[in-house]
Amino acid sequence: MRNPKSRKLENALFLFVVYAFLFLSIGILSFFFLFLAKESLPLFESVSPPSFFFSSKWNPMAFTGTASFGIFHFLMGSISVSFLALLFSTILSLGCSIFFAFYFWGKGRRILYPLLDLLSGIPSVVYGFIGLTVGKPLFLKMGVSTGSCVLLASILLSILIFPFMVDSITDSMVKLKEQYFLEARALGLSPAYIILRLILPSSLRSIFLAFLLGSGRALGETMAVMMVVGNANLFPKLLSKGETIASLIALEMGSAEYHSLHYHALYASGLVLLLLVALIHLLVKMVEKPSILLRIFRIGNKKKALQWEKTTPRLLVLKKRTQAPLSLSAVLLFLYSLLSFLLIFSALLFFFLYIFYKGYKVISPSFLLEAPKGMVLGEEGGIFPAITGSLAFSLTALVLSGLPSLFTSIFMVFYAKEGRKKESLHFFIHLLSGVPSIVLGLFSYSLFVYQLKLGRSVLSGAIALAIMIFPFIEIRMEKIFEEVPKSYLQSSESLGCSKGYTIRRLVLPYTLPELLSTMLLAFCFALGATPPILFTGGVAFAKSPTSLLSPAMALPLHLYLLLVQGGSSLSRAYGTALVMLFLLLIGNGIASLLTAYCHRKWQK
Repeated sequence: MRNPKSRKLENALFLFVVYAFLFLSIGILSFFFLFLAKESLPLFESVSPPSFFFSSKWNPMAFTGTASFGIFHFLMGSISVSFLALLFSTILSLGCSIFFAFYFWGKGRRILYPLLDLLSGIPSVVYGFIGLTVGKPLFLKMGVSTGSCVLLASILLSILIFPFMVDSITDSMVKLKEQYFLEARALGLSPAYIILRLILPSSLRSIFLAFLLGSGRALGETMAVMMVVGNANLFPKLLSKGETIASLIALEMGSAEYHSLHYHALYASGLVLLLLVALIHLLVKMVEKPSILLRIFRIGNKKKALQWEKTTPRLLVLKKRTQAPLSLSAVLLFLYSLLSFLLIFSALLFFFLYIFYKGYKVISPSFLLEAPKGMVLGEEGGIFPAITGSLAFSLTALVLSGLPSLFTSIFMVFYAKEGRKKESLHFFIHLLSGVPSIVLGLFSYSLFVYQLKLGRSVLSGAIALAIMIFPFIEIRMEKIFEEVPKSYLQSSESLGCSKGYTIRRLVLPYTLPELLSTMLLAFCFALGATPPILFTGGVAFAKSPTSLLSPAMALPLHLYLLLVQGGSSLSRAYGTALVMLFLLLIGNGIASLLTAYCHRKWQK
């Protein structure tokens, strides 16, 4: 038997570690938001808020007269590109979700879901690469003067957010199907009628939630949009150039003098993006809890709100008359869902097959193991320093964010009491998940590169990446812990085991494969991120990093630079993109196997 005092000390130490990492996480995240606000405010001493928001004049380098900072066109560009992308994505994602939930067999869905995860893991710079090499020439043939336009950026962005929206909507529909489909069929209702009159009305909230959360992702997207939108300070029109706030920050941060008005204007632009994302997440909270909406608009009381919230979709069926056969509707519904499914997975296959076809000829031992060379850097040699640099950035970020996210999720699931404090912390973490990655790069650039004198280094870039992947890991780990069977926890408690002992000896060992899978997915997410390292640690050329304080190359940044150079560098860009996709394929494959292993273990 173990000494009770020793076990008590062990439990107290575990609880101390949980709270220590929790407060560390909250402190760092709070500092990030406060720092962003602090660096933004000096702008408004010289520029009035109405002028900043509603003027379209942006001239930070005025040699005569006064510099002007108006983000109206950039703000409209961000909103226009995001809204169009979400519109395209919602239409196709809804159809694909219906096909997955009602026309596709369950095992096939479980096989294709990892492919969706893989599509979501493709770096945005690769999407931009395809947009430049395939989309732009296509739009030129269609008569668009430069090939770059708002419509092309929207289409590319819609493909980028497909996986997230399909995953969210399909989960909702599968749950509703399991709950009501057999019962509705027993009443004599046809499958098409059930989908159109029962499942879709009941899924409206989930669809709207997916739309809102997708908009947070779309607003902050940088590289893919920046590479095809044209980057011109114009009011956005469908077939003309435009520019988004994220693109503005990425293009001008390198030329902004530290603590100049230009510098503060870029920070203020980042703050506007953050406020838009915060507004979206506030709407998400309201949609998740309709009683909040009712109280805000004073429609009824709390009892009425709860009654509305608990209304079951079954009533929608029972109140309907026996319907006439919906043969035409059934055929159209099937065709719509099948076409959506084929379009989405055709995009996935096209991305991989096109890059493989264009890039496999470049792949060789020398390409993988040598440094880039040539009069124009990258025309000769290989990408080995970029591979090692990407691994260094991603592994360091994973180390920095792994334990804080793990212990924060343990606190949220096993220690936090239901109430406003827990809801506020949840909102805080979900808000961080929607912060544009370019804003995280902006924060790290100012604080670590300049103020703390770390310079461009692996550490500076890794900190920005760590903040980016923290909510990615924490939210997924929460879901893993919430899926632990309650009977296991109750049995452990009835045997007199403490909560800390149960978590250490039961919960963590049994969920370890899925936790490792989450960490691996976060590593892949960091591996493909470009904006956070753009001005913090990534450089055009460096040897393989030997310390955390040295700068490094990175695969996504190297790919972007090869694209900018064009010419003979383009074939090597395809090879670089193929290597990135191959690394992501390996990472996602291992993560899927670990998750499947964990699920089989629980079922036993």
